[in-house]
Amino acid sequence: MRRVQDRPELVRIYVKGAPEYVIALCSQTLSSNVQPSPFQENDQLTVLQHIVSTNMASQGLKCLSYAFKEIRIEDLDQLMTSYDLESDDFRNELENDLIYLGTFGMDDPLRPNIGEAIQYIRYGQLETAGEQAEGNQVNIRMVTGDHIETAKAVAVLTGIVKPEELQLNGIAMTGDQFRDSIGQYQKIWDPQHQEFRVEFMEQRKFDDVKKRLKIIARCTSEDKFVLVAGIKQKGGLVGMTGDSIADADALKKADVGLCMGSGCDVAKDNSDLVILDNDFVSIHKSVKWGRAIFDNVRKFIQFQLTINIVICFITILGGMTLGHPPLNVVQMLWTNLIMDVLGAIAIGTEPYKKSQEKSNRISRRDKIILAEVWRQVLVQALYQIMVVVFLMYFGQFVFFENTFNLVTEPMRDASGKATDRLVLDTIIFHSFILMNLFNQVNCRVVDAREINVFLTIFNNPIFWVVMAFEFVVQQLMINAGSSTLGSALLGTAPMSQG
Repeated sequence: MRRVQDRPELVRIYVKGAPEYVIALCSQTLSSNVQPSPFQENDQLTVLQHIVSTNMASQGLKCLSYAFKEIRIEDLDQLMTSYDLESDDFRNELENDLIYLGTFGMDDPLRPNIGEAIQYIRYGQLETAGEQAEGNQVNIRMVTGDHIETAKAVAVLTGIVKPEELQLNGIAMTGDQFRDSIGQYQKIWDPQHQEFRVEFMEQRKFDDVKKRLKIIARCTSEDKFVLVAGIKQKGGLVGMTGDSIADADALKKADVGLCMGSGCDVAKDNSDLVILDNDFVSIHKSVKWGRAIFDNVRKFIQFQLTINIVICFITILGGMTLGHPPLNVVQMLWTNLIMDVLGAIAIGTEPYKKSQEKSNRISRRDKIILAEVWRQVLVQALYQIMVVVFLMYFGQFVFFENTFNLVTEPMRDASGKATDRLVLDTIIFHSFILMNLFNQVNCRVVDAREINVFLTIFNNPIFWVVMAFEFVVQQLMINAGSSTLGSALLGTAPMSQG
């Protein structure tokens, strides 16, 4: 807004925005001699269809139309006193009967390697992307405020959609078409989760739109929130990127909100992760790390379940049949240390899969303990139970010249020296620990398609450092039978006389 030169009684108001909105507010344009001339509906359609859509937007250019009007200062003052300056009525009174100036197409180059980043995020790899099952793909959607043709062109260039997919119904639509397609809805405050949720009057309509939708153009902040909330409420895991104030509500609603480092502070405050390098490849890395952590939880549970099943079984069996369990209290503590602390460090630090390896998409409905995990746990537990039970009842025939009674034989003789009965329990303890140390290698794999546990044997140095530490400590226990801790763990500590 500025005063008109040589005509101080007039104020010139400039308007810029999306062509389909600005041009509809114009009634005049400037002729070749820079004089106002009528701007008919046919002229408007020609500009929108041929100049904007065909020549600019379809080439991926961002389109902005400019217009202006001149108004007397007295009339402007009257409008400002009659209406709230933030109201729609004030804008409607001010932004009408405009003079159309022109439309500009601005080239906004794509970020380097954005196409590769999109392919990595969707498929986990670059090659043979289209041959993978749909269930293993991340469903990528473009939600933008640009022109529909601009959004289509950018989506094709980045690999979000294929050119032939644009001919299908429901793939690309504007914000107005999106709202018409999903029908009426209500935003309801959920006091339990302390957030707004969306209740659709006709849930089926939204489900049909969600299945096909890839692009929403001329999208408002409300449209973004409704889309994110609707997908999330149907059980989907939603990650959203944004960098403007209009994205704040949707970023907060998404399971994972990602904001570029160049984004505004409001968007950053409502995001879960801020991508400082402004690189979309970092989103792919975050997806891989999320999947890796989820797989590591499964691996650790697989390792813990195996040890727990075996310990519980042999403890109950030993107590019921022999009168005492084969593992003493201190040995149990060392087992728990391996199971909880060292096991978590070794297995929980497994890195994500390399780019050439396939990685399954994770759904909110996915089970933590898979069928193949139960298979591994039960088979390994059965193997360990068979070994331990054999040692408990028949180990005396293998390791000792003279047999003894497993129930009545004391742990120490009259002089306090360990008997063969106590030595047998120590053999059971070390055998059990060594079986579980090697089982850590098996637990590095939870995918049914991977049968070679040594395929990625060198991708986690921390795992082998922890394994080496456990073996060293175990060996020190064998060699340190005379020390207090070593004797207790070996089961050879002398009995208290008090």
